[in-house]
Amino acid sequence: MNAETNSSNRTKEFFKNQDLTAWAPIITLIILVVLVGTLNPRFLSTPNLMNMLSQWAAPGIVAAGITFVALTGGFDLSVAAAFSFTAVVAVIFGQHVDPGLAFAAAIAAGILFGTFNGFLIAFLKLNPYIATVGSGFMLNGLALLVTENAAISVEHPDYGWLGVGRVYGVPISGILLIITVVVLEFVLKRTPYGQSIYAVGGNPEASWLSGISTRLVTGSAYVIFGACVGVGGCITSSQLQAAQAGLDPGMIFDVLTIIVVGGTSLSGGTGAVWRTAVGLAIIATMSNGFIMLGISPYYQDLIKGAIIILALTMSAVAARKG
Repeated sequence: MNAETNSSNRTKEFFKNQDLTAWAPIITLIILVVLVGTLNPRFLSTPNLMNMLSQWAAPGIVAAGITFVALTGGFDLSVAAAFSFTAVVAVIFGQHVDPGLAFAAAIAAGILFGTFNGFLIAFLKLNPYIATVGSGFMLNGLALLVTENAAISVEHPDYGWLGVGRVYGVPISGILLIITVVVLEFVLKRTPYGQSIYAVGGNPEASWLSGISTRLVTGSAYVIFGACVGVGGCITSSQLQAAQAGLDPGMIFDVLTIIVVGGTSLSGGTGAVWRTAVGLAIIATMSNGFIMLGISPYYQDLIKGAIIILALTMSAVAARKG
């Protein structure tokens, strides 16, 4: 009897000590996969999973990058404009130089823009939401000027390799997504810099007093994000072999949904890249599942909005209890 009581107490203590906000996305993903896979077995087929990996590679890489920004307590509302601009840069260079150089130029453009936003927010102390709205307008206007509001394409036969190429059946873009998630998660959890990201997001003043360069850490998060945006822009432009201003206006909503559903707090200090990966899997499963089950795509925005509100509510409740 005592053994049963002790076992019951240990079980209760285990669940009491768990962060349920971290488990909720994983449980949600499992339920979704089982539900969709049961209703339509083709969902779990290798071709469908590989197509999902390719389709969501670009948003996933961008979301992994913006996780760093969110962990510092910031956000970047210029996501869609920066994404389109880097894709435009890749295509413009791709018309004249080797695709590898074109992609490098696009990533460099993303890093440069991330550095600019980081300077505005970390060193000039501008509000991240207002500052990135302004910089987003600038980038969108620049993309419109360069493209004259028209789609531009690339004829180089190797330009599509990054977006549609495969290695042993696995999309190259998907491999790039997996590498990005693994590397960024390692940086966050296994390096002093990653711990500084959490510290700055959790308590900037205490971090500064402990000797952490809060401005440098905050600014560098936007640089990392800029690089990820550049990679995402390269992948999409490669898949389409074209780009234009306003390439994907919904990118900001996809990225926001992914990180919030994954459990990363927009107030900073709480979250992880692996959580973002789980959030990505949830949204990808929902989107693909809706199509395979014949559900109207108009329900997606309704459900995404409800999920964001629910996730934010859970995060707020958990913060109050903490």
